[in-house]
Amino acid sequence: MTRELLTVDDLHVSYGDMEVIRDADLNVPAGDVVAIVGANGAGKTTLLDAVAGVKAIDSGDVRFDGESIVGEEPFERIDRGLAYVPERHRIFPEMTVRNNLQTAMIPAADVSRDEQLDRVFDLFPILRDRQSQVAGTMSGGQQQMLAIAQGLVIDPDLIMFDEPTLGLAPKIVEDIRDTIVDISESGVTVLLVDEQIRMAKQVSDRMYLMRKNTLQYLGERGEFEDAYQNAVDQVLE
Repeated sequence: MTRELLTVDDLHVSYGDMEVIRDADLNVPAGDVVAIVGANGAGKTTLLDAVAGVKAIDSGDVRFDGESIVGEEPFERIDRGLAYVPERHRIFPEMTVRNNLQTAMIPAADVSRDEQLDRVFDLFPILRDRQSQVAGTMSGGQQQMLAIAQGLVIDPDLIMFDEPTLGLAPKIVEDIRDTIVDISESGVTVLLVDEQIRMAKQVSDRMYLMRKNTLQYLGERGEFEDAYQNAVDQVLE
């Protein structure tokens, strides 16, 4: 039986009087890559913010590994093994690469720091080479790799990516796609939000569409073809 690592039930989230998410249900099985696609402004980022504890919910439930995490602070969710990589590589631009990674480890209580740095550097050799470089002087693609590494360095069970390919060149998008596959193959569960529907389709085991603040399940791998073009058409509406 598949273990659901993250479950969202009947989630409602608002900003003031404006309802941003309504009736959202989401299941992320352990070991899978689950993608949420949709147009800008559909509510995708708000959903991840709610799961991460950055945004309070109005009603509903969020469970991680079977336990409700509603009301927990973001650092408590990090300590459970839930990592979040927000959009536009929110790194510390004045810090070195190594200091960025060390700072990201602080909320996680039981992480073997040298071991985790080695794992991250094995995945991103360029960061090992540039660990003394000031992060803000790196290219956009390299900064995105650092942002991903910040999420991985806490040794998460699940990592959430918000628009990891935003504004990147096609070659870098391919590199990010391959990195997500590598992360999944290492045993980390992935929840991916991206407007790059074709890329999301390539890496995901199941896919959802966020449209007009509601979440629609499109199916598992092998079922995408029937729903894929419809998703593209709806996103472009």
